[in-house]
Parts: sequence; structure tokens; C-alpha cells
Amino acid sequence: MKKLALVAVCALLCSCQRTPGEVMQKVKYDFGIGEKPEGYVSGAERVMQNLDKVAQTEMKRMNIEGRHGEVQFQEEEGLRGSYYKQVKLYEDFYPLDARATSKAAEGGRGYLGYIEYTYRVCQSERKPNRTEAAAASATIRTNQTGRETFRYTFSPGGVWDGKKGEKTRR
Repeated sequence: MKKLALVAVCALLCSCQRTPGEVMQKVKYDFGIGEKPEGYVSGAERVMQNLDKVAQTEMKRMNIEGRHGEVQFQEEEGLRGSYYKQVKLYEDFYPLDARATSKAAEGGRGYLGYIEYTYRVCQSERKPNRTEAAAASATIRTNQTGRETFRYTFSPGGVWDGKKGEKTRR
């Protein structure tokens, strides 16, 4: 019995590769009151590093998805007017924030990343009917610009799940 206890104590001591001081520093850092250990990268920092790749991928997807645009009617006199296609062309992005989610929120642990995209509205030439306007290319750049923020979900390891972002007001 004494040999078993001695082996258990030895195994416990050998498995603890950190000194009590190192453990205390880690606890302090986790609570936001201590210095980061050298080389430590938090999950939120990993997510922030991945947001550029996510934004580039999503911007391509949104521009491809939105290329069909929306047909609008421009009234001229009474019931007369013309039709044109209007498209949002996403031009740039800005990674904003990365936050850890709680167990209860979002169905489990992980991270949320926020990206803001800027876009410019492009229009087609004016056409006499809706069908021609829908077939036209929206190549005329306008002065209309805007910004939209999307939220993306990441695993506990900081890996994007590949899902579309959710538009959010942030």
C-alpha cells in the first residue's frame, strides 16, 4: 500500500510541470490582472487574425450573390418612367472585434467575430421595361455608399465555421 501511495505522489509531482508561481501568473492573466506569458495567444486574438481571410472570402461571396441586384422604377411623369438595376458592390472591410461566447449563448462555447464592410451602389442604364433592366449590367457607379456589419461564429479554437455572416447593428 505504501508503494502505491509513493507512486501516486511521484506521478502527481511529475505531472505538475509548472511551478506554483507560474500557475499563479496564469490565473492572474486569466482574470485580467497579470501579464501575458511569453508566446501566449488567446482565442480572441486567433479569431482577429482569421477575420481578414473570412472577410475576403465573404466579400467575394456577397458580390457574386448580389450581382443580380434589384430592379427599381424611376418615375418621370405620372405613370411613365423607366426601370434600372441597382447592385451593392462591396469594396472594403474592417475587422472590428472578437468576443468569447458563453455556454448558454449561441448554443455552446466559441467566439463571435465582427466585420464591417463598405459598399458602393452601382446602377444600370435606364430601360423601358423590367425584363430589360433585369438583364442589364449595373456598371454605372453612383455616389451612394454605405456600411454594414456582420457577425460570424468561430469554434473554441478560433476556426471559422464557414457559415454566412448575420447582419447586425453594432
